[in-house]
Amino acid sequence: MDLRFEDAVTQYIETRWDTWVKGESMGRCLIANSGSITKEAKEAVIEHGIDEAFDKLSGAHSQSLGTAWDLCESEAATTPASSSENTAAAMVSPTSVPILDFESTQGHESFSDVLEKQFGDAVDEHFDAATEKAGISVAVYQGGYLWRYAKGKASSSDEMTVGTPTLIRSTSKTFLAGLVMQQIDEGLYSLSDTLSSVLSGNEDYETLDKKVINPHVTVEQVLTMTSGIQGVTDYYVPEVSLLLESQNWKPVEVIRLVIADFVPPGTYEYSNTNSMLLGLIAEHAGRQRLNELYESVLFDPLGIVAVLLPQDAPPPNTARPHDDRSQWGGTGFGDIMDSSHHGADWFWATGKTSWAAAGVITTPENMARWAYALLSDQGSALSPTARARLLDSFSGPLIAIGGSQPKHRYGYHITKTTLMLSNSSITAYGHPGSGGGYVSDLFYSPELDMSISVLVNSHSDARTRAEAEGTIGHSTLGEIAHQIFQAYS
Repeated sequence: MDLRFEDAVTQYIETRWDTWVKGESMGRCLIANSGSITKEAKEAVIEHGIDEAFDKLSGAHSQSLGTAWDLCESEAATTPASSSENTAAAMVSPTSVPILDFESTQGHESFSDVLEKQFGDAVDEHFDAATEKAGISVAVYQGGYLWRYAKGKASSSDEMTVGTPTLIRSTSKTFLAGLVMQQIDEGLYSLSDTLSSVLSGNEDYETLDKKVINPHVTVEQVLTMTSGIQGVTDYYVPEVSLLLESQNWKPVEVIRLVIADFVPPGTYEYSNTNSMLLGLIAEHAGRQRLNELYESVLFDPLGIVAVLLPQDAPPPNTARPHDDRSQWGGTGFGDIMDSSHHGADWFWATGKTSWAAAGVITTPENMARWAYALLSDQGSALSPTARARLLDSFSGPLIAIGGSQPKHRYGYHITKTTLMLSNSSITAYGHPGSGGGYVSDLFYSPELDMSISVLVNSHSDARTRAEAEGTIGHSTLGEIAHQIFQAYS
């Protein structure tokens, strides 16, 4: 859809707006902000043209096109004609984005009343005991059966609901894993391809310092975090501030923030730079922006609703981040956005440094259904061959990501751990995520053929049980999932 939209707008620029001074910049800006335009509005543009589409549309669809138009008109008024190429990087202001419906339209079966009470009790036990908290949202999915639950606050004025979108941080990497495995399955590149070969001809990659970004590491080494390529060492340097304030963001700019030389590959070291490079690879091979690839390859076919910062704008009802505000210019535990100088642009700013590594906003329902589609034999996200390759990717030591418990083994941007139940043990695949006011965790058990997603909009940096007392951290989310698995088994 987005490719057809881009072709239609490009043709419209050439045939109808060829004499309009602002035509090129307006059209490119509309293409860049296609993620905020409804499917119906894009279809109208494809069929009738841009100006003509306004006469054909009404309601939310006309509003979405009009909002993007107003933004682009504003951009065109302040942007010199010579910089029209950079306009393609412009992003929609969060205040101009319509509220999306993140809840599934298809019907699902309910678990038994007894089980659902046990699931709810597991959440209540741990969430109610915490003193520094905002909201929590949980979903359990198993082959057509769905349980959802939410409580607490999404913001100072809104309750957390099962449909409240939340930033899932590094759990976003599971989408990257699914997309890359699909592209490999389609023969676009292979696990053994090196960065220099798979990104050959990519202008952004060519600008990177090859003492920092090793051109000889393979896609597989990047997937398993064994590339030896380092992460950003300091997020408080002037270069990061300039990036966060930039109106013309590009993914490669995050990779340029890495200044440490690479080390020999082969040893696991968690680094978001690997994910950023995979994002570049996916875009280069797929010939679309990453958010567009996610939508066309993963989200739309699976009926999943999600957005990717900063290429998509955050929905205005996104749960706001809560944490110790002292590191954000405030005091005490509370809403980070109230203390941050970025204010309403906080999501846009944080998205510029997270993107492919940690930039997805969605709900537990979508995540639980996504984990099932990706990892279950009954799922349709991957071919059996690609899924088998993904589930056979684990090696190396047990590791903890962001203090997550229990520890995991790391594979192709997903994790694997063993959970001990009262009378058995089960495997759990997934990926934790945390940072800047959020904690997320995702679990899929093949033995129970069940997936669980837990999201909270408050963050704890606690690394021990003593430090975690009164806060919500990865250990808490893991214990909730463990009790739900135990109840079902």
